[in-house]
Parts: sequence; structure tokens; C-alpha cells
Amino acid sequence: MQSIRPRIFHVFVISVACLLLGIGPLHAASLSEGHVLQKTYTALEAKLQSSPLKRPALIASTESVDAVSGDLHAVMEQPLEALKSMATNPRRWCEVILLLSNTKACQVEGGSLEPKLSVLASSSKGQSTAGATTSLFQLSVPTDTPEYLNVMMLADSGPMGTRQLRLQLRAIALTPARSFLHLHYSYNTSWMGRMAMQTYLQTLGRGKTGFTAVDSAESASTFIGGARGVIERNTMRYFLGLECSLATHGPESAARFQAMASCWYDEVEKYPQQLHEMGRSDYLGMKAAEYKASKVEPK
Repeated sequence: MQSIRPRIFHVFVISVACLLLGIGPLHAASLSEGHVLQKTYTALEAKLQSSPLKRPALIASTESVDAVSGDLHAVMEQPLEALKSMATNPRRWCEVILLLSNTKACQVEGGSLEPKLSVLASSSKGQSTAGATTSLFQLSVPTDTPEYLNVMMLADSGPMGTRQLRLQLRAIALTPARSFLHLHYSYNTSWMGRMAMQTYLQTLGRGKTGFTAVDSAESASTFIGGARGVIERNTMRYFLGLECSLATHGPESAARFQAMASCWYDEVEKYPQQLHEMGRSDYLGMKAAEYKASKVEPK
């Protein structure tokens, strides 16, 4: 009870202050959430500066009987407004998702008020869509204020029997030119999904690892494998896609997407043990064809 009282008092003080200042409930919630993210940055600042990822980013994962999640915290040399412009645009998200080698197509559906992303994914490393599955992500922006951004994408189902997929981006400004973000990716699993995952880990995913270092009997330090390794790899892929999207300027076009794809491939290859999948020319050629087929570019 003693540990709960300070939090109740903290919420009470924020509520009273918001009433006195005339701040609405949604803005008050963003202030509270942004404050939590600011405290997270303060707690992680030293670790971010000495991250083994060789960039100010940290990644972690968890696994339970029926769920897997990955969380990445990072400092980006981008203003919060630039991140907002990208992350609230469903077409830009389609471009980021299409960068992943197992994404074969992404199309924006629905109106501007309730945009959905139709994502076709396959375990094939080529352009084949054999065995591909389609996930329909609902894009929403629960909070978008000058101090805080919260963007969420939810899908009922995904590849390999996954369910309740969630991709969430939260961010605050550190300075006018730097932002701190939290990228969360998670999904629920089923018995059939776990069987499909085991098949993948024994075939296409064999030998790949995540980024979390663990002790083992074979080595003083190795990296996490299994489902946690898979979700850490995908969380990192999405993050690198965000970075390359923000680093590539110009109107939406096939040429700009190819510049994004080139950037993404170079960043991915900095982590060959976890993320290498194919040669550069094969990847860029595949993505050029998939971008054209996806009709991501405005008509």
C-alpha cells in the first residue's frame, strides 16, 4: 500500500495542475506518458552511450507461454516533428514495412480517418509469394502533441499463426534536433504457431540469433535464439527502416524508395550474424519489383 500512495498522489497533483492550467484530459495523459518516457531516457542514458549495438540504441525481448515481445529504445538525430510527419503517414509506414525481405507487398486501404495497411508476407527470400499470408494493420495515433507522439498499428493475425500483432512507436523531443523513441513489437502465439516457428528455426532461421547477450555452457557470451531472437531481429529491422525513411528525402517515388532500400541494406549488414539474408543486388532488384507491384507510389 505504501508503494501505491506516492503514485496516487503524483496522479492527483498532475490532475489538479491540469485543471488549474486548463489542460484537457488527452493533453494531460500525453504529459504523463511523455514524463514516463523522459524518465526512461534518463535511466538508460549511460547505457545508450555505450551500447554494444555501436549506436545509441538498446534492445530487449520477453517470451511467455503465448506471447513474444521486443522493445527498442534509441536516440535519433532527428527532430520530433520529422518523426511525427513520417510515423503518422500510412504510406511511409508501408515503405518501411516493405523494406523487410519477407514483405512482398504493402498497400494502404481505407480513408484518411481509419487507414489500414494490407501487408503480404512470405518466408521466401526471393520474389515468390508461395505460402504468403496477409495481415491487415489498423493505424491509429492515440496521442500527437508538441511534447509527445504515440502511434500504434494493430493486426488480428499474421504469419506463422501469430495473432494480435502490435507495432507501437512512442517518442519525445530531447532537443530541437534530437528525439528519444521506444519501438514496441509483439504478438500472441498459438500451438500451431509455435509449431510453425520451430519449423522456421530449424530451416530458414537456422543459425540466426537475436541481439541480447546471454551466458552459455559453450561460450562466455553468446546471443539469444528462438522466438526471442526472431522478434529482436524484426524489431531492429523496423527501427533501421525508420532511420532510413527519415534520412531519405524527396517526394514519394520509386527512386526515393530505392535510396531507402540501399540505406537499409547497408545498415542491416552492420549486423551480419543476425540480419544478413542475401546479396545487395538481389535485394535491391527484389525490392524494386515489389515496390512497383505494391503501388505504394501515389498515382
